[in-house]
Amino acid sequence: MPANLKDLRTRIRSVRNTEQITKAMKLVSTAKFGRAQTTVFQAKPYARALMRMVRDVVGSLGAGASHPLMEPSKSDVTHIIVVSSERGLCGSYNSNVTKLTLKMLAEEQEAGRKVAITCLGKKAHQSLIRNAAIKGFVNKQCALTDLESAPDQFGDQGVIRLVATPFEKRVKPFSEALSHLIINSFGKNFGKLIFVFTRFESAGNLPLVAETVLPFDKNALSGEKPGEATFEPSAQEVLDVALPRYLATAVYQTLLEAVASEHCARMAAMDSATRNAKEMLRKLQVTYQRARQAAITKELIEIVSGAEAL
Repeated sequence: MPANLKDLRTRIRSVRNTEQITKAMKLVSTAKFGRAQTTVFQAKPYARALMRMVRDVVGSLGAGASHPLMEPSKSDVTHIIVVSSERGLCGSYNSNVTKLTLKMLAEEQEAGRKVAITCLGKKAHQSLIRNAAIKGFVNKQCALTDLESAPDQFGDQGVIRLVATPFEKRVKPFSEALSHLIINSFGKNFGKLIFVFTRFESAGNLPLVAETVLPFDKNALSGEKPGEATFEPSAQEVLDVALPRYLATAVYQTLLEAVASEHCARMAAMDSATRNAKEMLRKLQVTYQRARQAAITKELIEIVSGAEAL
């Protein structure tokens, strides 16, 4: 702690400025979080309705249900898509996603599979490439369209890529392009797809998720056979259209929840930083007043001592 008054005043001014910045960032994140939360809740009913329809169709077809997205692939490549943020100052949001990604990487490598990691958001990419587990990976930075046109070039262990796109500004078109890429690449460039992201359930509940998206589990999609349901033109043709749409909706919902979780985490982090700044400011002001009083007392003692000496 600075001992003289000038240093204390400088420190107090610095902490007060920091408090104003974190308070402003909290207000911005609160506004963004409100919009993101509304979007997540508005999208959920459609996703649930589409899920019920797919379950009805698969249940109607029974063992005869088939689709390329449901069939196991011969490819030994696992594609892990990591959803993080472009910016920091959001607490442990990015570090937790990175830890879970490394855990999934270790599990897939132990199973004898190659791994391709795609980072949506540069913070996870920056953390991963500094980790020893990623040494030997080919590191790329590319656009979303490049993932399909350029085959994976694996290094000693795998490939890690950064899609340098702030997707949170245009989630819908980005998610549709990503789902189109996934559908075209599944079975050709990779045989298993895992999404690592932070699911948004409520402002106080942001669980980390490593969700195996492809291939679709037929047992998980199979619901009870609908009683008198009639599908036109046919159940299989409906499934051929509905399953890619269901995948696109799942990708869209994943990105929406990740964005909402990021804003929620940043809002909480900035709130905590603001409270810490206020507490530090209070302690500094107490220290400043004590130091100021001590300096005044010392000057008075020196004046009185000088007067007595005369």
